[in-house]
Amino acid sequence: MQLLTYLDAISKKEELDPAGVLYFNLIEPIIKADKKKTEEELEEEIKKRFKMKGLVLADVKVIKMMDKSLEKGYSSLVPVYLGKDEEISEKSSSVASKEQFEALQKYIIKTIKNISKEILSGKIDIKPYYKNKKTPCEYCEYKGICQFDKNKFGNEYNYIPEVKKEEIWEKIKEE
Repeated sequence: MQLLTYLDAISKKEELDPAGVLYFNLIEPIIKADKKKTEEELEEEIKKRFKMKGLVLADVKVIKMMDKSLEKGYSSLVPVYLGKDEEISEKSSSVASKEQFEALQKYIIKTIKNISKEILSGKIDIKPYYKNKKTPCEYCEYKGICQFDKNKFGNEYNYIPEVKKEEIWEKIKEE
């Protein structure tokens, strides 16, 4: 949501259409090296771990500007797969059309307004997410301040179910 908020702000300020919203992991990956792997294989594995995640405009021209070495197959930089005829594989890529980006931007603004209204009305519940048996509480540095304890009365997780990409787009279109 944070990246989409930034995307919306800059595209409105500069009057530009979004080309994507990507994030890059800054933590250097630890690769288990065995003696059989060459230096090139290790380097390739490290590159894979640094591949950006996010959402890219479903436009081959834009994608090729992001990854100038991409001809076909998986991009080593962005979450895209191009088939042999340079068509974008929607199943193997994280892409959105211009219309979908516009719908996302409208959805984000609506969501921010709703959250703002809740905060201003006094709703500031401690309700961390719980998804795939994981929660940010596992590594949070502010446990002492927050004092969230699922065993305390009134403390609940915000359970987030697994949702397919198609279901998300349908929900955004409805709203």
